[in-house]
Amino acid sequence: MTETTPKKTRGARRSEDSRTAILKATREELIENGWRKFSVDRVAKRARASKQTIYRWWPSIGTICVEAALELIPEGSGSGRDATEKIAELIAPVEQALRVGSGHAVLHGALVAACDEKEAGDRWRMWQREHIRMPLRNILAEIASKNVIRRDFDVDLAMDILIGPIVHRVVLLRAPLPEGFSGRQAEAMIKQLAP
Repeated sequence: MTETTPKKTRGARRSEDSRTAILKATREELIENGWRKFSVDRVAKRARASKQTIYRWWPSIGTICVEAALELIPEGSGSGRDATEKIAELIAPVEQALRVGSGHAVLHGALVAACDEKEAGDRWRMWQREHIRMPLRNILAEIASKNVIRRDFDVDLAMDILIGPIVHRVVLLRAPLPEGFSGRQAEAMIKQLAP
């Protein structure tokens, strides 16, 4: 008797297709109407999904917006040669997402949703913690041991220096990030944390 691997069910594939369609429709809705005029009905119709499915898969409407925006942010390369490049590479994917297509409108809507809804804010902070804050803490600890920055560095201050201007430009100014933004922010952060 031989063991066979179970066949993948069509339901799993359909679920992933539906999830992808919902997130795509969410991005389109954010581009056309923003967060404040966001409509789950329009998303459901555009994605050919039921509202019930949407509410079952996401804890709040804002979390759909945040997830849809986070899918636009590519993985960082992590190949920086020095501390400045390594730090810049933590936020460079966000800069890149803001420059591609209508990424700016999607991220704007997602950040406003993260401000308005606790669940959406929690999802955004979880992504930041995993992709920016924890790697940044490791880089800072490494360069603090080499006396490039103070040993008593403040990771919250470092996050404010790196992320604060992005949020300010995207949410309040609705302006694009200038070219080379990530590198300049990394340099400014290291300078401010210098011994």
